[in-house]
Amino acid sequence: MRRSSIITIIILILVIICLIVALVVTNLGKNDEEKEITISENKESLKNNEEEKEEPVNVSLDSQVVKDMYELLNHQIFHYFKKGYITAETLSDDYIQTIAYYKEAKNHVEEITLENSPNISGRLDKKYMDEAVKKIFGDIEYEPTGALYQDGVYEITYDANDGVYYRGSGFGGASNFGTYTAITKVEEYSDKYIVTEKLVSVELDYQTPIGIFNVYSYYGIHFQYAGYLGVLRENEIENLKVNHEMYSTDEKGKKIISLYYDDATEYKHTFVKNEDGSFYWQKTEIVK
Repeated sequence: MRRSSIITIIILILVIICLIVALVVTNLGKNDEEKEITISENKESLKNNEEEKEEPVNVSLDSQVVKDMYELLNHQIFHYFKKGYITAETLSDDYIQTIAYYKEAKNHVEEITLENSPNISGRLDKKYMDEAVKKIFGDIEYEPTGALYQDGVYEITYDANDGVYYRGSGFGGASNFGTYTAITKVEEYSDKYIVTEKLVSVELDYQTPIGIFNVYSYYGIHFQYAGYLGVLRENEIENLKVNHEMYSTDEKGKKIISLYYDDATEYKHTFVKNEDGSFYWQKTEIVK
């Protein structure tokens, strides 16, 4: 056999060996990658199954946790949407600061009088708004703007030059439209609370009848009915009984919600638990 033929055969053998090695290595790499994906998927599936299997503990409606949640949720913005859900990411900066202001930061407003600005009646250091936002919404970012008295009208406005919020004056008035809410159930998990809440809306005509509605959207003067439930008079409300377990600080509201319990708008709120036992709001969704 010629020497050139032998060299050719050897080269072919080496090429074949290289191809075989490359194929084996590629398959091993794919197998390792597939194994990693499978393991990751299994871990995620196991995590989801564990969450589904976790049995929540029903929290007493007389507990301080429920009272604190009711006090926080008793602001219209948490109910100001039509369908689906809201989170801190879907809320505007104005709404985030409005909730934080009325629920926490308002207590830190300093009363002031400015000769050149007679319409200014108070100031609020930004640090108090930061603290309030973190307590209610967790670690989120927001752009300082102000807190609304009602849509389009600010009670406090942020001044970037001074780094403080200034409160205006002359706010007042009343509306013939309002809402009643009550917490009907609180479930505690290892990392969160799930809160069930009922809501009915009322419209007064100042001649004693009260129109009762369930509602998908309400804040300030803007609202949208989801359905008409009926009409009540004051003496009829007085004679109503609370036939369902719920927590609310408004006895009239509890009676009306109890009467329209099955037809009332129902919300589910999710609160995330902190390591120190406190909690912050994460999401609200309309159940029906």
